[in-house]
Amino acid sequence: MIHELLIVVAVAAVLVILWRQHRVSFVDELGIKGKLIWIDEGHHTKPFFNGAFKVFGKPDALYRTRAGVVAVEYKSRNGPVFDSDVTQAFCAALAARGEGYRVTQVLIKTSAVQQSFKLPTSDKVLFDRIQPAVFNARQAKFGYAVPSRPEIKKCRSCGFRGNCDHSA
Repeated sequence: MIHELLIVVAVAAVLVILWRQHRVSFVDELGIKGKLIWIDEGHHTKPFFNGAFKVFGKPDALYRTRAGVVAVEYKSRNGPVFDSDVTQAFCAALAARGEGYRVTQVLIKTSAVQQSFKLPTSDKVLFDRIQPAVFNARQAKFGYAVPSRPEIKKCRSCGFRGNCDHSA
């Protein structure tokens, strides 16, 4: 009887150890060693908001890792990561930080490439990086003209190219 009980306890202990190792060492298709903790499920998913800097944003996914939280931004195009992608991802990370997620890194993935960016620990420093784009977005929202920097490679994949004076 005691022998059987010891076997059951040993098997249970091994199963707990294996489960913990699997959970901690999970690596997804992006190479992120962590656990998926949040995903954008579309238009009905509420964006994050950072009240200190008045910015909204939604990363496509958040993963908890040992180093903090990784925010992921997927782009469906087969091309490079643009500066505007980085700005969008940084803004989403700052917004998520405003709601308690300790985002330390962003990963941007297109069909062709994947780039990772370590974020500054200071929210102010992160905001200073995206502040010019935030200013332009706010100006555009209120109907003011903002600078544009069209490029043929970006215009070809833009959803607004039919309504734009700059489309190539």
